[in-house]
Amino acid sequence: MLVRLDSTQLTVTEAPLAFVERHADAIAAHWNRRVAAQPRLWNGPQFLFTDVRVHGGVLHGTAHRTDYAAFLFWRDHRRDGSAVHITGASLGVTTDGAIIAARMADHTANAGQIYFPAGSLDPGDVAGGRIDITGNIRRELAEETGLEPPLADFDPAMVAASIDHAWYVARRCRLALSFAECEARVRAHQAATGDDELAELIAIRSRDDTDRLRPYARALALWHFDDVERGEGR
Repeated sequence: MLVRLDSTQLTVTEAPLAFVERHADAIAAHWNRRVAAQPRLWNGPQFLFTDVRVHGGVLHGTAHRTDYAAFLFWRDHRRDGSAVHITGASLGVTTDGAIIAARMADHTANAGQIYFPAGSLDPGDVAGGRIDITGNIRRELAEETGLEPPLADFDPAMVAASIDHAWYVARRCRLALSFAECEARVRAHQAATGDDELAELIAIRSRDDTDRLRPYARALALWHFDDVERGEGR
């Protein structure tokens, strides 16, 4: 399902999440197995959500503090609906018409998968008791790629894909660079920071390129190309 959003209202609660309490031992055991296979995984803080709904163009939800181990268990042991995951994503469109996607490095939890720069919401995204999803989207784009377009270059509205109790909230950004220039910027960023989460940058230039994307990313890309055909996207 795809839906256009005007805004989000994701409110942080200190209440425990029943899903995590119910599966605490299994979460710990699963995390130990995952780290044994991929030692560079990091159990950072993040959120899972309850009471997620869309009303009047606004995505509502209650954010419960948890960690990456709980998320991975939820993701890998699919998803009973008592918890929901929300991710911010950027749709960066280059001056030569490509959407910026990336293949994830082998040491990450999404090794080999191709999607748009994105990241789970975490406590650094909270302002005034609510999650700033646009701040998350811009931060993740900058951290992963070194690209830091101003807020004015992002579309005012958002689009969200909902698949299997997960929401992927995206804002499209009109980058002032070609795809080749973005690649050079990313390589320089990785050399300067040592960040190697992205194995390679990939240009999604048409519908024919979307089959290799994760399903939610493919849905967002097809939405963009529909907009292009209507003259609304670049």
